[in-house]
Amino acid sequence: MALNAIIKHMIDFKNKKITIMGLGLHGGGLAVTKFLARMGAKITVTDLKNEKQLKPSIERLKAFRIKYVLGQHRLSDFQKADLIIQNPGVRRDSIYLKAARKNKIPIETDLSLFLKLCLAKNIIGITGTKGKSTTTALIYKILKKFRADSVLGGNIRISPLEFLKKIKKETPVVLELSSWQLEGLAEHKLSPNFAVITNVLIDHLNTYKGFNDYRQAKELIFKFQKANDVLVLNKDNKETKAMAQKSKSRIFWFSKNKLSSQENGCYLQNCWLIFKNKNKAFKI
Repeated sequence: MALNAIIKHMIDFKNKKITIMGLGLHGGGLAVTKFLARMGAKITVTDLKNEKQLKPSIERLKAFRIKYVLGQHRLSDFQKADLIIQNPGVRRDSIYLKAARKNKIPIETDLSLFLKLCLAKNIIGITGTKGKSTTTALIYKILKKFRADSVLGGNIRISPLEFLKKIKKETPVVLELSSWQLEGLAEHKLSPNFAVITNVLIDHLNTYKGFNDYRQAKELIFKFQKANDVLVLNKDNKETKAMAQKSKSRIFWFSKNKLSSQENGCYLQNCWLIFKNKNKAFKI
């Protein structure tokens, strides 16, 4: 199905007034701006950085008619739009996002748009305090050996909107997801079909009320999964181990130690990686 057909069927952006909060220099804001501009939206990009600081991104948007409000944010741009795009790095308690919500203006992210428009049924999301980039890259490399059309994106400075038109139902999609990105998905009750949490450790407390708040943000990756979806958890991390009680998904563990007879997943035994599922064990 052509990209325009997908968009027409699900969400019509043509002539919609869209405010993009945060253009940035790392690709996410740039990708969603290009995507919506191609769909015929009337775009206002607002960023606290000035034109000189954002020059590399602005240069790549020359082909599109875009209004820029730089070095500041204006409440009016969030009160009179049809849609707001919140980009990574924008705090969830922003007064401008609060103004949009007060005016009942929907707020999306590049990832929430992607998950709503993506045809793929094999979406793998990876989060965690440490190791998520390595784990994301490893999963992608493994899948790429079996499916040449596998794609990689998310918190690794690659917006998945860049490859939306290439994706079919069977295409494996691998996404690294930060806690801030997960909060953007939670507003739309979205979780990936396959969720992986590497670990949860004390971190990012400068942007969260406390550790409980941060841990709950990580739990959002599986909060809206269905019973047939899969959640992969670290049994050796006490925070992720406890999360199994909160999930309705199918649980698979990974651990340095042997799993119990009722548990499925991977563990180490005599220098072998063992995968166990439904009481059947396989050496990898």
